[in-house]
Amino acid sequence: MERVAGYRIVALLGEGGMGRVHLARTASGRLAAVKTVHEHLATDPLFRERFRRETLAARAVAGPFTAAVLDAGPDAVRPWLATEFCAGPTLTEAAGALGPLGAGPLAGLGAALAEALASIHRAGLVHRDLKPSNVVLTRGGPKVLDFGIARRAADETLTGTGEVIGSPGFIAPELLTADDEPSPAADVFALAALLARMATGRPPFGSGPAHQVLYRTVRGEADLDGSPTREWRAFLASCLTGDPAGRPTVADVLDWCAERSPADTWWERDPVAGLVRDHENGVAALVADAADGSRDDADAPADTDEADEADDAHESGAPEGGAGVGPAPVDAVPAPSPSRTDGARPPTDAVPYRARPVAAPRDAVPYDGEPGRGPARRRLLAFGGAALLTGGGLLGGAALLRRTEKNDPTGGRGASPAPRTRWARGRLLWTRTVGDLGPAGRVLRHGSALLITDAAAVTALDAATGAVRWRHPARGVTAVRPLGNQVHLLLSGLLFAPELLTLDARRGHLRWSALPDRPANAQTSPAPDGQSAFFTVDGGTTVLVSYASDASLWAKRSLGDRPWRAYGFDSRTGRTLWFHEGTRAAVTGIDAAGGRLAVGLRLPARNGAPGEEPLFVLRTTGATPRPEPEIPGGAPYPHAHPGASGIRYYARDSRVVAIDLAARRTLWRRTLEGGSPTVTPTATDGVVHAATADGVTALDARSGRVRWSRTDVWRLTSDDGGGIGDGPPLVADGAVYATGPEPGHEAKSGEGAFWGVHALDALRERRLWSVPVEGDGPSLAAAGGGLLHVCAGGTVQTFTGPEPA
Repeated sequence: MERVAGYRIVALLGEGGMGRVHLARTASGRLAAVKTVHEHLATDPLFRERFRRETLAARAVAGPFTAAVLDAGPDAVRPWLATEFCAGPTLTEAAGALGPLGAGPLAGLGAALAEALASIHRAGLVHRDLKPSNVVLTRGGPKVLDFGIARRAADETLTGTGEVIGSPGFIAPELLTADDEPSPAADVFALAALLARMATGRPPFGSGPAHQVLYRTVRGEADLDGSPTREWRAFLASCLTGDPAGRPTVADVLDWCAERSPADTWWERDPVAGLVRDHENGVAALVADAADGSRDDADAPADTDEADEADDAHESGAPEGGAGVGPAPVDAVPAPSPSRTDGARPPTDAVPYRARPVAAPRDAVPYDGEPGRGPARRRLLAFGGAALLTGGGLLGGAALLRRTEKNDPTGGRGASPAPRTRWARGRLLWTRTVGDLGPAGRVLRHGSALLITDAAAVTALDAATGAVRWRHPARGVTAVRPLGNQVHLLLSGLLFAPELLTLDARRGHLRWSALPDRPANAQTSPAPDGQSAFFTVDGGTTVLVSYASDASLWAKRSLGDRPWRAYGFDSRTGRTLWFHEGTRAAVTGIDAAGGRLAVGLRLPARNGAPGEEPLFVLRTTGATPRPEPEIPGGAPYPHAHPGASGIRYYARDSRVVAIDLAARRTLWRRTLEGGSPTVTPTATDGVVHAATADGVTALDARSGRVRWSRTDVWRLTSDDGGGIGDGPPLVADGAVYATGPEPGHEAKSGEGAFWGVHALDALRERRLWSVPVEGDGPSLAAAGGGLLHVCAGGTVQTFTGPEPA
């Protein structure tokens, strides 16, 4: 049996951008989560120093509601860290079973988490990423995980200057605007956001693309409707104020919640107690399986320094002793499919993982047991460590054991048998670990390629196999648009001017790049360009529009009265074709068509009145662009201008609106129940697909009449909308893809309702196939060529329909 120092490895639980997480046992038999660092990071002296400092600081954290750091080896050949293993559901998982918490249970949770933060702060740390998925409910109560991205308040060398770490919806606004360094007040903000999520059943700053959530956070637009009492609403609002100095301290939060906490602890009762038992049983089964498979570990290496050579062979997936294979490779895990006939070959680095079958059973009725095994044995569908290593920091996000359970005829606690609803099961073709894509993450289909954008690069994968075609380093990517044989990238941010990159779509090499460069003879403002930008492509012209954001007071102060500017570039060579300078205004959207550029503007507010939102139109034919009459109030519809044609569909408030673009005329409006809808901008075979919190609806493109509607599934969005949330439903190849519970199981919308994805006939509603998805829910998705790609939990999973009978 493999060892890391004095810990016997039981099983590999998961992997992230910084290393692997193992379930392990001490010499005395105590379970622990052992994290080992990837080799390429272990050779980085700066990383080792940061690892050493953070482990030293994390070991000083002690409290009943924090996961204890047991030991660490920062100077080992492969650095490692051992923490207390916490078996139980995360708050994210428990929220689906609990529903919104009442005033008493909410106060009990708040007091426990405030005590945990107090323990962290006493060690001189700021957590910086408190959120529901970093809190585990155990037998002993909530446990706060993930001190790894925590930062010493007095140590400026642990992270880079201006580095922002946290999760959208929970990160404090002062960290987004760089107005302040991380402080305990930032953790108070995150705690209040977490409590608001548990109290109302929804994130206080909404869902959708990360940039929209962050924008609402900076603007202070917290949604606290549904708080248990007025008192709770006022308290949460005080903790979510944009001024760190105006928030209560952690001690204040602890006192306030403790006064209102009930005598009993709700996490010791069902349904949470049952979920905890489920997780504990899953861990026990995992340990038992490991014990059954272990024959003799007497010759196992004693520690990571001596085991480096053996570990390398083990991690490579090379067969040991001529029989079997090693652990699953994290790069690509193809599903067994001996009858595959599509001619696609798996990537050369793909090794079958026999211990983790991913092929769907051929019969159309899912079976939730394991024939031939004892009735008390449980099948683990997905599992992760108590604190996974990710690129976000030393410990990263929490992912716990999740499983299904066959009903136990011996009297043990088991789930009720699933209804035998007949449905076709899709097939998993391949998976590839990509890590946490973060707010900049994008997943796009372009021809036979799948484009993955993360914080460091754009990678093109073969869509059918997952093999890497090319990888182009690019940081700060805020928009990606593949078109023909080119892939256009926009790089922009608060620290540098926008830049356009154009890559060859087949090989990934750079064709040209362009920075905003005003002509020398242009009579323009001397102010530099703003750091925010949009871009679009119209035929042979690529258009870049830069502007100064008004998303925060800090942005206004730092960027000043900079005008918006538009640049036209030759799409083949990058040569500047034309330039135009506007006035001071924020840009809300652009479109280029028919020789015209339309720019949606939000003018500065005057005398407290809301700013006007005109649509500026610029004729771009010829060497010198010429302004045309503005369209008052046209900014919300930037595609409706004199150069446009066709019909486009918009979501406005609670309605879907059809607009004749050339005539700028509303054709019809349709109000949908369930809150603010999203809608596909164009029609598919005469149908437009919209989604609300209640489900997915198909509307007739000509009349707006409802063709069909389903309330048992929820939207799976394309990258055009930035991921799950505010984007339009994902429609491709005659199918609309949606998330939801297992067929035959009723569930309400929300985080706890996620089981997998469903392919529905885009025109006739019927279910084509369904398939479970591993992870906490998809965050990005793309489809094309009969394949569906879902990025969930840092892994891209590619599915297709069932094999023909």
